[in-house]
Amino acid sequence: MLLPRNWDVAFGYLLAMFLSFTFREKSDVLLLAVITTVLAIIAAMLKPQEVPLERMLFERLPAILGFWASAFFVIRFIELREDEKVQEGRFKALFEYATNGIILANQSGKIVMANPAAEMLFGYEKGEMLGETVEALIPPQYRAKHIEYRNQYQHKPSPRNMAIGRDLYGVKKDGTEFPVEISLSPYHTSGGDYSIAFILDNTYRKNYENSILQQKQELSALSEALKQLNEGLENKVLERTRELEQAKNEIKSALDKERELGELKSRFVSMASHEFRTPLTSVLSSAGLIGQYSERGDLVNIKKHAARIKNAVNGLNTILTEFLSLGRLEEGRLAVKLEMVDLEDCVQQTYQEMRNLFKAEQQFEHHHKGKKTALLDCALLKNILINLISNAIKYSPETATITVLSEVDEARTRITVRDQGIGIPLPEQKHLFDRFFRATNATNIQGTGLGLYIVQRYTEAMGGKIGFKSEVEKGSDFWVEFDGETRISST
Repeated sequence: MLLPRNWDVAFGYLLAMFLSFTFREKSDVLLLAVITTVLAIIAAMLKPQEVPLERMLFERLPAILGFWASAFFVIRFIELREDEKVQEGRFKALFEYATNGIILANQSGKIVMANPAAEMLFGYEKGEMLGETVEALIPPQYRAKHIEYRNQYQHKPSPRNMAIGRDLYGVKKDGTEFPVEISLSPYHTSGGDYSIAFILDNTYRKNYENSILQQKQELSALSEALKQLNEGLENKVLERTRELEQAKNEIKSALDKERELGELKSRFVSMASHEFRTPLTSVLSSAGLIGQYSERGDLVNIKKHAARIKNAVNGLNTILTEFLSLGRLEEGRLAVKLEMVDLEDCVQQTYQEMRNLFKAEQQFEHHHKGKKTALLDCALLKNILINLISNAIKYSPETATITVLSEVDEARTRITVRDQGIGIPLPEQKHLFDRFFRATNATNIQGTGLGLYIVQRYTEAMGGKIGFKSEVEKGSDFWVEFDGETRISST
């Protein structure tokens, strides 16, 4: 009914199938397939029967199946077209609405696509960037080098970040430079090879990094200032500690000196009560006897007791001299005046001043070697000799010889006083230069125990040292020695 007899129905199906390619919806294609199939069956049933119905339907079955197969492919084509539109929409959304700049450039470096974010980032109007070279977006001083880098990248394209470890800068349309981060990716199509650049404005991060760096520098400066302040405080604490320690030591020294002075006064009183009483008693007794002998004209006994008075007075004078010397030493009032001293003359003067102190039949000898003069303090040297010779006289027997040996050479000046006295016990020798020390074998002999202490202090004041050797009942050698060529005269 619908088609001419000589027009095959398959041709009509094929025509309908081609028409379906214009459809946009899959449901339209399905509807066309159903309608066409139904019409074909109805036409077969209503058309005059020249052949049996079953045969007619069977003859049309391949065409109907072919149409349904074609409809399937048309539906699949529509699905692919819809997927393509979806992908295109996604790409467009990604490209158009991305917050980072995206630029697509060909192998010549010309920009073929740029998203709105890139146009806004570089200050261009819509579509204005197309056709520009990527070098237009780079500061002028780097453009020539960038062409070389771009050619190298095209030979070995790969996804990577640009200028790792270095700062990158872009340039806006108005010439303003700003920091950027750029990553590259190759893009291959049938129409050619392209490069996609993803561009991020790095101004905020750069400012943040600069802020962090500045804060770090400020913290470093603050840390250094705190370190210096801490060192200053530590130094002040150490200085204050030293001051307190010094004050403590000074107080302790003052207390020790006060205690020592107290002990000195106590020992002085104790010693004076003994050492002064004996000679004063002797003086008083001898004076009374001299008065009696003078009435009788006994000159021999008068001379004898006059000598006793003289010896007692000399002893008292020695004691007072030692205490006065000790006072000057303790108070720091000892002044040293170095001058060229003739040792032979100094020893002889000392002997002349002391010859009346020698016991009966005691002899004195002086032997000198080397140069005659040395740089010393004459007054201190005389006091040293007086103390050492007095001890030699006091602790030696009446027939002994007191010997003084002096020697001056390029290396030293040495003076030795040798006696033939009672000697010093070995266990007690280490205390010999202590104040008020007296050996156990000398307790019955008058003395204060200060002489050798004073001699040591005088010797050290002139930069020298003192020593001795002694053996009980065989005598002692006491020597003082001064080192250095500066003490030797040029005569």
